[in-house]
Amino acid sequence: MHISPNDKKHYRHITLENGLRVLLVHDHSAQKSAAALAVNVGHFDDPHHREGLAHYLEHMLFLGTEKYPVIGEFQSFISQHGGKNNAWTGTEHTCYFFDIIPNEFTQALDRFSQFFIAPLFNQEALEKERQAVDSEFRLKLKDDMRRLYQVHKEVVNPEHPFAKFSVGNEETLSDLLDDNGNPTSSIRDEIIEFYQQHYSADLMTATLVGPQLLDELEQLASTYFAPIENHHLAGKAIHIPLVRQQDSAKFICVEPEKDSRKLMLTFNFPCMDGFYQSKPLSYFAHLLGDESEGSLLQLLKTEELITSLTAGGGISGSNFREFSVSCSLTQQGLEQVDYIVRRIFEFIELLRQGGLAEWRYLEKQAVLESAFRFQEASRPIDVASHLVINLQNYQPDDVVYGDYMMTHYDEDHLRQLLQHFTPYNMRVMLIAKGLQYDRQAKWYNTPYSTRSISDAELQNWTRPEITGELALPEPNPYICYQLDPSPIEDDAQLPELIQDKPGFRLWHLQEKEFRVPKGLAFIAIDSPHAVSTARTIVETRLCVEMFLDALAKETYQAEIAGMGYNLYAHQGGVTLMLSGFTQKQAKLLDVIINKFDTREFSRSRFDSIKRQMLRNWRNTAKDRPVSQLFNAMTGILQPNNPPYPVLIEALESIQVDELPSFVSTMLAELHIEMFVYGDWTRDNATKLAESLKNALRMKDQQYEESLRPLVMLGVSGTFQREVHCDQADSALVLYYQSPEISPKNVALYTLANHLMSAAFFHEIRTKQQLGYMVGTGNMPLNRHPGLALYVQSPNAAPIDLVASVDEFLNAFYMVLLELNEQQWQNSKQGLLNQIMSPDSNLRARGQRLWVAIGNKDYEFNNREIVVDEIVKLDRSEMIRFVVNELKPRTANRLIMHSKGTAHADAPDLDVGLEIGSIDEFQLRPKDVDLG
Repeated sequence: MHISPNDKKHYRHITLENGLRVLLVHDHSAQKSAAALAVNVGHFDDPHHREGLAHYLEHMLFLGTEKYPVIGEFQSFISQHGGKNNAWTGTEHTCYFFDIIPNEFTQALDRFSQFFIAPLFNQEALEKERQAVDSEFRLKLKDDMRRLYQVHKEVVNPEHPFAKFSVGNEETLSDLLDDNGNPTSSIRDEIIEFYQQHYSADLMTATLVGPQLLDELEQLASTYFAPIENHHLAGKAIHIPLVRQQDSAKFICVEPEKDSRKLMLTFNFPCMDGFYQSKPLSYFAHLLGDESEGSLLQLLKTEELITSLTAGGGISGSNFREFSVSCSLTQQGLEQVDYIVRRIFEFIELLRQGGLAEWRYLEKQAVLESAFRFQEASRPIDVASHLVINLQNYQPDDVVYGDYMMTHYDEDHLRQLLQHFTPYNMRVMLIAKGLQYDRQAKWYNTPYSTRSISDAELQNWTRPEITGELALPEPNPYICYQLDPSPIEDDAQLPELIQDKPGFRLWHLQEKEFRVPKGLAFIAIDSPHAVSTARTIVETRLCVEMFLDALAKETYQAEIAGMGYNLYAHQGGVTLMLSGFTQKQAKLLDVIINKFDTREFSRSRFDSIKRQMLRNWRNTAKDRPVSQLFNAMTGILQPNNPPYPVLIEALESIQVDELPSFVSTMLAELHIEMFVYGDWTRDNATKLAESLKNALRMKDQQYEESLRPLVMLGVSGTFQREVHCDQADSALVLYYQSPEISPKNVALYTLANHLMSAAFFHEIRTKQQLGYMVGTGNMPLNRHPGLALYVQSPNAAPIDLVASVDEFLNAFYMVLLELNEQQWQNSKQGLLNQIMSPDSNLRARGQRLWVAIGNKDYEFNNREIVVDEIVKLDRSEMIRFVVNELKPRTANRLIMHSKGTAHADAPDLDVGLEIGSIDEFQLRPKDVDLG
């Protein structure tokens, strides 16, 4: 098996006697063990009268087996022992996975394997979980991706299994009744029959990952997966074409829910799975999706027709593959679709005439080889769930390497594939409001229309003349062909402050454990002026977007070569982060600095970016209600983080002429915190810092950190605020705020969340079926620990949701009382394992250390101090905390709620003090955080 020289794991591939293929992965440094099982069964296998059955089955396998019949026992066992579990259903595969502390791996595998040996399909669970599937369907009724996906299904061959509705809902999954209302078909009988007919060991792959030795993992696989039955189903195939001749050369208009404008050109290819070793379509995606000077993107962007362009995505299956070119349109672009399509075909013609060259392939190959050689470790659960699907699609020897392979340049094959890029083999999808629609997609009621592409359009787009305005990319100067980590300079294990000057602090750490030639540079630029008002906050975000827009064409090749950057606004100002191979990262920073020095505020780009930001922010009013509640909540509690309506109001009146003086004022008052980490020597880190300081230096500069205020709830009982979302579902968020930032309080809130998460999910979702989006979350704001409970419901109004959540909170201390000492210690240990889980890679460690610097944890030991507090916590203290701080009658908390249109007739929620004016509420006492 081909593995990276940087990969210290050991692999073994075996096939059990029942035909189940297993990949065993020994990782001596893994802090958790993980398993995944994939089966070559998905919604394509649904019976025509039972759409969504494969998805429903995936849900049901978690809800009790003959050996472990208690519903929710598996999830509870996993959670109690520091693990996570999940599953997904795709077109032709379903995947189940979990992780857990290694000592409990055997017990977890025993429970997990029973899903595929003897599930119960408990009648009561079937009824309730059908509601969960229906809630999941309803949750995304307004989701544009889901709505577009359904239109996609209706414009291909209706006989192909892709055309089937994949999610399922109460209508497709209920018992069938005759005219008198008597059952003619039981969903329980059908789901059992489906399971027995489709779930077969020879369609399955499994992956076991952990610190256990390979022989032990093999024994576990044999013990627990060998009893799965083999019904000899391997080799199944689909012979119906996805697209018939009459389905090609179509122009489809679709109305989105949000105000968005997109153009998608989709080309049909045969299945390309057999060419994963040479990846020919990646070659075309690389060139069509190029963003450097002369590219399709840059030309159409300069002409103010599009704002972004991507190439290469699209649905794929065992007998088809689609290749899409997708553009986000401006209003002007919407009126010039014909021209944009012609330009795309002009670039394809340019590619046909001069784009096929081995050096281009070798560049892409070198990038992938570097990524493979220096790939960073992932969590065991991610390794397991990823490789188990690779095992379905690749030869066993290529399971690890297959994603990165580009073995040979085959020009004949590329020329053959280029023949598919024609208007006759294409569907155009135009997604925008205000077009002509004459149909509605089933299930999601998406308005759309379809027509044949006209002869005039076909002739116009076929082999257009090359104008010379488009160009293929030049050789990439950022690709690193010889890469090795720098020699170790010292034995420092923690970041050291190597510069501490007025307004500037530089931290440095050369990484010793992850020996890869990669680094991270974090640069936090605090400016009190940048966050002084809602208007300056918006001006900061505008400047960030304009700067990123101006940089794109100059930095694209660096990103392709494995270097990245991100610039984002936050409560104190802005942060720039560089990542990737260090060999040419300084060159990338120089490009960024030079662009900053020239500071262009183009009026046309400003107008375009402002319109785009306004559209994006206005579209948040169409987000899921629970997302809108969280945004409104942080806007209330963090004055430097206003909610979207406030941002929109400020942005509408800002003009481009204001920005130069705003940036000058912002730079006049700065504080910079910089952390250079990874394969960086101290000397090179200092040089990087000097470049930055020179770029930001100004005459008479003042040095000051920004204040980050947090509104305190205090001891005023319950506050509540309604948010109007104009959607069918109701939603609720309950937030508890710690008044202190002490390690003891961090321990209490973190452990409370860990203890209640599985119980809350089981009670509110599985038992009461109040909604699909249900959970609890650890929610620290400005270093204050916090706890949030949330639910979005198609079935209950806020008044009922609060009653159910409060009932849970009132009874939760009983759950704690019923834990025996072993269960209590196991729960604590599960959380401790999560907190103290070693960093899996350089990026994860860099992020953790950077957060510590931001939190003023200059000893880098807050995590250990919190762990000590969790170890010391006994059950009586936790029960006191739950009763005193979380019990609804006495709690100090904030309730955010939205009443859905489906519950318009329900009584209004009337608890606690209503927050009328947010401005007045924000005059309450605040805790002010620096940095």
